[in-house]
Amino acid sequence: MKKLVGILGVMTLLFLSGCQVNKKAQLQALADCKYDVESVDQVKFNGKTLNSYKGADGNYSMSSIANIAVALFSKELPLEGKINLKITNPEAKKAAVNSFKYMIEIQGSPLFEGTVDQNVNLTQGESAIVPLTFKANIFNKAKEKGFDKFFDEIFNKKSEGFLVLKIKPSFKVAGQNIYYPSYITVDKNFGQKIFKLFK
Repeated sequence: MKKLVGILGVMTLLFLSGCQVNKKAQLQALADCKYDVESVDQVKFNGKTLNSYKGADGNYSMSSIANIAVALFSKELPLEGKINLKITNPEAKKAAVNSFKYMIEIQGSPLFEGTVDQNVNLTQGESAIVPLTFKANIFNKAKEKGFDKFFDEIFNKKSEGFLVLKIKPSFKVAGQNIYYPSYITVDKNFGQKIFKLFK
């Protein structure tokens, strides 16, 4: 009986050890994947496409945008759109992603956080597109920085790091999502993907 208990104990330890090794391997597979913003579309500011804010000369009128913001007594100034995230597996080991947490930062502070559930299984060289939608109220940030300066920064200066996209992918074990321990920075110049739409 004692011998049987001992064998079961060893088998349990081997099983748990194997699970831990497999967990580390799957986390490494997530880290090894390449994440890129393929495109950004369906972008709206305050419920309208940014093209509707262009002046007669074809340039964006910062004063008209700021006036809209000032007039919003509800303090609601939504920026929304859809990010098409491209995931590529360059490694020989299969990469499996079950769910994503994603975050858009503005000047180092969280602007929007979301989660998308989509199973993605990639062998070497395979890619997949995962849509990430966002809708964030930028009123307080605009007010804090000054409306004219804020909109000039976001639409004209296109400075690096103004808008940053980060993700935290996961894989599933025994029905539970195991997330990568930290956010992975996908694009430090995420704002430029938006700016390109309005040239």
